[in-house]
Amino acid sequence: MSKYNQFEQPVNQKEYLHGYSFKWPLAHPKYWGIWLVIGILWLLAKLPLSWLNKIGILLGRLLYKIGGRRLNIARKNLALCFPELSPKQREQLLKRHLEAVGFAIIEPGLVWWSSEEKIKQLYTIEGVDNIRALLAQGQGVLLCGLHMTSVEMVARAFGQQVSYNLLYRVHDNPVYEYVSGKSRQKYQARFIPRKKVKDLLYFLQKGELGIILPDNDMGLKRSVFVPFFGVQAATITSPTDFARQTGVKVAMILYHRDQQGRYHIKCTLPMDDFPSEDPVADTAKINTLIEGHIKQHPEQYLWLHRRFKNRPAGEAKIY
Repeated sequence: MSKYNQFEQPVNQKEYLHGYSFKWPLAHPKYWGIWLVIGILWLLAKLPLSWLNKIGILLGRLLYKIGGRRLNIARKNLALCFPELSPKQREQLLKRHLEAVGFAIIEPGLVWWSSEEKIKQLYTIEGVDNIRALLAQGQGVLLCGLHMTSVEMVARAFGQQVSYNLLYRVHDNPVYEYVSGKSRQKYQARFIPRKKVKDLLYFLQKGELGIILPDNDMGLKRSVFVPFFGVQAATITSPTDFARQTGVKVAMILYHRDQQGRYHIKCTLPMDDFPSEDPVADTAKINTLIEGHIKQHPEQYLWLHRRFKNRPAGEAKIY
């Protein structure tokens, strides 16, 4: 008997190829707008990468001019995380961030409808051999990533190297969920809804590879407050919890997109003494690693998210 928890095999593993069947309610007129957007993404995917780069920049500049609540959230995040920058410098960083977001908006079309050969030409990767070696020994591995603007491309590119299980949030729009799900069938991955975390734990315990992005504020239920750029941030303890329950090794998967439009992916070596006896210290360690990567490419982190949504007792709301 394993010293780790025993998780039941998922009843229907095929459901992780979600989106494989079209349902006629998705053709309702209320969804025609999103279908039009998806059609535009499909057309844009036919353009050269240099054109897409320029379109992404223009779209980002348009988003900056439109403004709105999300831009104010990003400004607040940047002010908290980069107090050493002047207001003018932070505003320039915000503009560059929106240019990265502009490309991220059109990136799914490039990812979903490009050939395997084209995708292979768009990225470099290092450290994956270490992950393969552990998996070959039957050792499960959990990779911790972060919400950078290039996450969709990285999901497909990484699947060309090794199959994995990714815990993700189901999209609110059923048409987008259908199209993305159908397209992601080619990723060599299972996309597991967050509410079915025990299925991820089952595959980890079997000695497979899992990926989670533990850098969002997911509420207080399974979170602790640890520093993120010097600000107390509610952060899930999942890396520690999952490692304790399944015996996986925990490492980081880090990625960014360069100015030429190429993607760079790096898997670190598994962390020593992880998990420790202190889940708060473990969680702070993950945040420190994430923070270090963001500092190298600050314009590509998703500052539009409310990273500091929940506050410690007695603190005023930030947003």
